[in-house]
Amino acid sequence: MPRTSEDAAAPGEAPASAAPDLAIPHEEERLLERVRAHLATVKPTAPPPVFDYHDQMIALRDEIACARLEDVPALEQQMIRLQGIAARRAENVVEPVDPKIPYFGHLRLREKGRADRDVLIGKTTLVDSKADVRIVDWRHAPVSQIYYRYEEGAEYEETFGDREVEGQVLTRRTVTIEDAELLRVSAPAAIYVKAQDGGWRTLGQREAELGGGQGMAVRPEDMAALARAAAGTLGTGGGGFQARTDRHLPEIAALLDPRQFELISKPDTGIVVVQGGAGSGKTTIGIHRMAFLAYANRQRFMAEKMLVIVGSPALRAYIAEVLPALGIGGVTVETFSEWARSMRMRTFPWLEAPIADDTPSVVTRYKTHPAMLHLFEERARELAGDTRLRRDSRGVLWFWAEVLTDLDRVQAAFAKANDPDLDPEQVKRAWRWCADHCPAVIDLDPGDRAERKAAASEPGHDGVEVGADGSAHADDLATLDLEDDTLLLRAFQLLKGELRKGKNPIEFEHLFVDEAQDLSALDLSVLLGIVSKHRSVTLAGDTSQRLHLDSGFRDWRAVLDDLGLSRVDVEPLRIAYRSTREVLDVARAVLGPLADPTPPIAHRHGAPVEHHHFPSPGAAVAFLGDSLRPLFAREPRATVAILARHPEQADIYYDALRMAEVPNLRRVRHFDFGFKPGVEVTEIRQVKGLEYDYVVIVDVNASTFPVEDEARYLLHIAATRAAHQLWIVSTGTKSQLLPDWLDR
Repeated sequence: MPRTSEDAAAPGEAPASAAPDLAIPHEEERLLERVRAHLATVKPTAPPPVFDYHDQMIALRDEIACARLEDVPALEQQMIRLQGIAARRAENVVEPVDPKIPYFGHLRLREKGRADRDVLIGKTTLVDSKADVRIVDWRHAPVSQIYYRYEEGAEYEETFGDREVEGQVLTRRTVTIEDAELLRVSAPAAIYVKAQDGGWRTLGQREAELGGGQGMAVRPEDMAALARAAAGTLGTGGGGFQARTDRHLPEIAALLDPRQFELISKPDTGIVVVQGGAGSGKTTIGIHRMAFLAYANRQRFMAEKMLVIVGSPALRAYIAEVLPALGIGGVTVETFSEWARSMRMRTFPWLEAPIADDTPSVVTRYKTHPAMLHLFEERARELAGDTRLRRDSRGVLWFWAEVLTDLDRVQAAFAKANDPDLDPEQVKRAWRWCADHCPAVIDLDPGDRAERKAAASEPGHDGVEVGADGSAHADDLATLDLEDDTLLLRAFQLLKGELRKGKNPIEFEHLFVDEAQDLSALDLSVLLGIVSKHRSVTLAGDTSQRLHLDSGFRDWRAVLDDLGLSRVDVEPLRIAYRSTREVLDVARAVLGPLADPTPPIAHRHGAPVEHHHFPSPGAAVAFLGDSLRPLFAREPRATVAILARHPEQADIYYDALRMAEVPNLRRVRHFDFGFKPGVEVTEIRQVKGLEYDYVVIVDVNASTFPVEDEARYLLHIAATRAAHQLWIVSTGTKSQLLPDWLDR
């Protein structure tokens, strides 16, 4: 069985005594029996009229899946309206107390001028003072703050509305009730567990702790300090890597293993592709290779002649802090989407098209598929000698639209690709989207409309047509998809050559792409097109950490073949330095069939990975608050990540932990990480590439993490952020992705 908040602390510990004092569990049993008896007498309030919004939304979802693309926006608006109605209805309905799990916390309070009273903490509110039953909602009831903020025996002072309240917490316990049966009681004196024979046993007072990991995770200032230490011995003043006759960096070699240094010191011409698991040093290799190249040939590898593409704004901030310490401050560090957007706007300054926020997934897969890369290249070769082709930016836009909407060519290209994840019907749906949107985008250039109308009337014209009357298409169709930034840039490169900044071509001497597994072959082809003829490139990624499953990236070998780089070797990294062996075992297990056949090598052991099961998030937060407050008393410089799959889940835990007065608590919403001690609550997608001393993954339930590829990747990414200790928290039916041996 999963370990709960009460017994997770001491799995397998022998009973503290042969004849334990059972007054506490017996008292809790009597309290539960009294509550159950009262609930049996409570007449449920008449619920408001019930409409099956859930079934209606499922029906709409199924209808959207098979609808024509032009009908999808209206159906999606209807679904959004239903969701809003259902949410408002839920806010106005007070759910009855569930007699199977009526509460999870028990307070006994003594206040001046009042008799001692028991307050029970649950998921909803039911107060009947005459029956001496007071169950309050852990999220909204003011008195629940006492449960989260104070320990047993503590005196409290709180303001509830306009009333000042003073008193003492006589009793504070956490209970596990399942199917109306009391199974566990956690009290300061001991942890009591119901045995199979119906009796009680104690597990002693030792609780599960986060501890011993302060400073295990590397932060930017740590990387920078190591870099300064290495660089300082090479030149005067520690100002960076200075030229030496032997052109070696023994000081850096001392910081890395031989395999990493071998990749860093690769020749300055050529493409280095690094495949490595989480914490294997991919990013370290990439940035230190840049430093090595600059050290060996500073005239060629100047900071302004190098470009770093990263997977998230968080990694951008991280790397930007490290590079100056390596003597290469001033290097441009961008996410690919940021870079592609700015380049597209610079290359097509007159094209003022908004980005669609309702692009279907099938369109994303269509536009990022390797078949589309080959289709663009094939069509460009055919038009290479055509003197009639306009080769300005407007001609490029026409080329883009023609390739995306030429149904015969598209169908032939995708049939050749024979991708089971994109069948002919899906290709047709994506083509229809493009056939609707591309002409509307072309119509954004009103000065060219007459010429387009004339061209469309020419015999044999097979391009994109305007309306029969020459009018523009509907404004709501005149949008670009995120993937069009890449497609337009690639079309420009194929037809006109180098991308430019003013009159000067954009050309870099070295390109480092981190988290490359989340880019498509099309994205990478655009980036390779801005590298000088010497082709000095580092590509680093991990196929086990894919976040964008519709990017067209399958595996390194296939992507390199699509880019015409079949002879480039993939350099594997096997040693994982960030996480312990215990963490990596769990991370590999959740990947299941997606795991690399060759497991990573972890030389470091650490604390066991703990799975803590709770009846509700309210009980989980109480346990986490009790664990985090003493952690920061012992280890004030520790870093902790509380990771959820969805923003709404992260909000719940952040609000509750703030109520529990956890110190140094931050809610990270838009990659605004502090890189400093404390607790950061965020979604898994935001933390890829980062690391923490301690990681807690919350709500690892069957509904949140079902058996699907995306859930596997997300759990793997979350787990491997932990440098020292990992906890997994479930608050319902646990996810089937968790290995059974985790609960033994």
